[in-house]
Amino acid sequence: MKKILIILFSLPAVFWAIWFVFPETSIQTIIEDSLGREFDTQVKGLRKGLFYNLHIDRLRLEHAGKEVISLDDIDAHVNPLSLLLLRLNLTTDGKVSGGTISGKMDLSKGGMHMRLDVKKADISEISLFRLAGIQGRGAISGRFIMTDETGHIEFFADNALFEPFVFSETNVPLNLFNGIKGAIDIKGNILNIVSIALEGRDIYARVKGVIRDTVMDLNMELMPGRSFNENPFFLAGLEKYKISPGYYMIHVRGNLPI
Repeated sequence: MKKILIILFSLPAVFWAIWFVFPETSIQTIIEDSLGREFDTQVKGLRKGLFYNLHIDRLRLEHAGKEVISLDDIDAHVNPLSLLLLRLNLTTDGKVSGGTISGKMDLSKGGMHMRLDVKKADISEISLFRLAGIQGRGAISGRFIMTDETGHIEFFADNALFEPFVFSETNVPLNLFNGIKGAIDIKGNILNIVSIALEGRDIYARVKGVIRDTVMDLNMELMPGRSFNENPFFLAGLEKYKISPGYYMIHVRGNLPI
């Protein structure tokens, strides 16, 4: 009984010792190795806190020298047992593009899994939108799930304001919409746009298609209501995309400026 009690009382000290001797540089290496296969990863201001608490000033992901996403002021709690396997199992909270982010990450040199919930990120501050040439204002929320090279994104925004999007001489009238809801699947270098639904006043649109190696091959179905169908200025800009009365198809193809 005495030996059992000694072991039980020693366990907290062992767990504390693991955290005390595990260097910050090793933690940073695990993060960079797990995320660095697809992106250039920068970890700034990583500091250990008391008893498996961790803070990162900024976690920045880049592609071809351009920022894709930046997570700021990340506070995390590390699962002690994960360090024994040279992994980082984290519960995280932080900031992203003017909004908040929370979720879980399981990172190792051999792979990673993460599930992150985003709330009220500012559309104008989202780096990936800017790289794609999409400009607007408003708050967007959603969820991002990733396991190694396979992932899923869901997002939505109400009361958003977008600017018209001109791509490869194709005018995409995003300014007509203030609501957006979408789902995207990720597999390696392929983004499968499962569906992106856009809603405006008396107008609706749906986007589907694939982005492969930053090359877009998308179709935008546009379904304006009566107020648009009776507007000659609106119809003049869309006549070449007309499939049938009240139904238009805009093809968006070419390289993203990423």
